[in-house]
Amino acid sequence: MNRENHSELGQIFRGPRIRPFLLALILATGGFWLPQNVPLVWYPLNDPGEDILYLELKCASNQDGDVKLYLNTTRGINELNTIYFPISPTEQTFTYTFPLFDAPITEIRLDPVAQGGTLTIDHLRIIDRRGIEYRRFTVDMLRDAAEISAITPTKQGWSITSTPESFDPRVMIELVSPIVAKGIDQRSVLRCLLSTSYLSLMLWILLLAVLFVFWRPSSWRDFFLHVGFMASLAVMFAFVGNRGLIKDSWHYAQFVAAELADEIRLELDLVSSAPTGTQLFWDDGDGFNEADSQMATLASHQGLQTARFRLPTEEIKALRLDPRHNGGSIEICGMRVVDWGNRTHAVIPLDLLIPQQHIEEISAGPDTLLITTTPGEGDPITRFRPEAVEAINSAIDGRLTRFAH
Repeated sequence: MNRENHSELGQIFRGPRIRPFLLALILATGGFWLPQNVPLVWYPLNDPGEDILYLELKCASNQDGDVKLYLNTTRGINELNTIYFPISPTEQTFTYTFPLFDAPITEIRLDPVAQGGTLTIDHLRIIDRRGIEYRRFTVDMLRDAAEISAITPTKQGWSITSTPESFDPRVMIELVSPIVAKGIDQRSVLRCLLSTSYLSLMLWILLLAVLFVFWRPSSWRDFFLHVGFMASLAVMFAFVGNRGLIKDSWHYAQFVAAELADEIRLELDLVSSAPTGTQLFWDDGDGFNEADSQMATLASHQGLQTARFRLPTEEIKALRLDPRHNGGSIEICGMRVVDWGNRTHAVIPLDLLIPQQHIEEISAGPDTLLITTTPGEGDPITRFRPEAVEAINSAIDGRLTRFAH
């Protein structure tokens, strides 16, 4: 580059042409740090993959009202991160499905209908786009927060009744571990790149349209200088427009979930005709014995309750369930393998449990398995089919990888 060209280039960057650029840069930098409560997202993720999570709530109400679910995405409970829907009185429960915010969720608050209304819930769970269960909430995970008259187990789930004078009833749902969808960071980067690119292009087109209404280039050099300046303005202020999305993505990327105990449990949702104990035995190579078993006590109510059994971390050869220690029946509504953070690793089909001894009747319905023991016999036994044992072993082997993100 000769001395004349070098001098001309220096004049461009030191002269009046650079001053509007520096002023725009200062304004864009200041604007970037202004708060933006509702981030702008132009990229709708038409094909977001199978790891996006949804909240599924099957419920009914006995009166008109509103149901709200507050999701704490690491910044506390607030009105922005809320799922809200009106509800009318019905006897039949209906299923509501909502996409979750693609962010770590550390807390959930449920606000049922107010002023003495009862919200009946058959189930509340987190699923992915394929309908595969990620997490299921049970009645013992609910904590009365304010203005709640009763939380009562039902045969399908539970009901929440607010106090007659309530205006803001609420219960907290114990998460045990945060809800974090797989691939959040990759999707956040993609959103930031594409949203900022779309906004930059739109701003650039608008700026050029205004520019060419009032200005005509005197040379190709003049043309490219002005067009480039408009492009730089568009990119800078696209970052300003997407500042909430960019800052949120960075904030969520810093989130680190607490370490969980490396343990696996088998959970059974069931209804018992009378108080009793139920016992799970596993054979890890030494046959069935009392040392390799766990007992769960079933409460006196005849509503849905959850029995939990801690499983060994090594391979299981066979699995046995002694449903009762006295006469009567139990109705099993669900079986699943979960980890210590209450995340579902496998849902076990109910028909994979078969009678072995002192079982008078075992009948499978669409969503339940009814087991009636033989009267006068004190040691009823059911066995899990090999397919169930295989599914449980697969869940034990994959417990450290399914939820990696």
